[in-house]
Amino acid sequence: MLLIARRALASAHSKAIRLTTREVHCLSSILVSPPLVSLDLPENWIPYSDPPLPVSFETKQETVVIDGKVIAEEIRAKIIDEVGKMKMTVGKVPGLAVVLVGQQRDSQTYVRNKIKACEETGIKSVLAELPENCSEAKILSILKKFNEDPSIHGVLVQLPLPQHLDESKILNMVRLEKDVDGFHPLNMGNLAMRGREPLFLSCTPKGCVELLIRAGVEIGGKNAVVIGRSNIVGLPMSLLLQA
Repeated sequence: MLLIARRALASAHSKAIRLTTREVHCLSSILVSPPLVSLDLPENWIPYSDPPLPVSFETKQETVVIDGKVIAEEIRAKIIDEVGKMKMTVGKVPGLAVVLVGQQRDSQTYVRNKIKACEETGIKSVLAELPENCSEAKILSILKKFNEDPSIHGVLVQLPLPQHLDESKILNMVRLEKDVDGFHPLNMGNLAMRGREPLFLSCTPKGCVELLIRAGVEIGGKNAVVIGRSNIVGLPMSLLLQA
């Protein structure tokens, strides 16, 4: 019995070897690269006589600190003036509505700073604070109300949202002309396409580019590194730099 088993194994091993050899033989004509002379190269093609020189990183570079606070004060002063003129001429001011879900400290800090900035510039602000376990229907209902309110000109949903909520569905509920965070697919899509203008740009990327421009930094032709690929910062930042 043992002898029969050994013969069977030897036979199977031999067949496997023969099969592998045949496969390699059949594939050899496909896998082997053609000789260089058979490639369709241009007639004036000249190979490098010497390899290119390596890039040197030993050159002295100067570090410039961009003071964001000073620039922010300049922008805020201009906004205060514009909002004051708007109130005098048409009797209305811009209105911002913010939806905050949960008790995350960083989100609360961001929202608090936004509300404070509105107060300093004369912009109307409305805050809807919801518990962590609130339903999706509740958020959509509040957003619908903000969409229909003519005194609200901008609506933003503070991210991240709790995991049980559909972020895309909630963000898509915000009307395009009130999407001040620039997260609507049409705003993001127009940002990605040449010759298109989104109604709104994502706040943080826009702020970064604004700092560079006001600091006199030339962006065109530069190599930029964007760390992160989120829809909130990384993706729109890279698109904005390319634009």
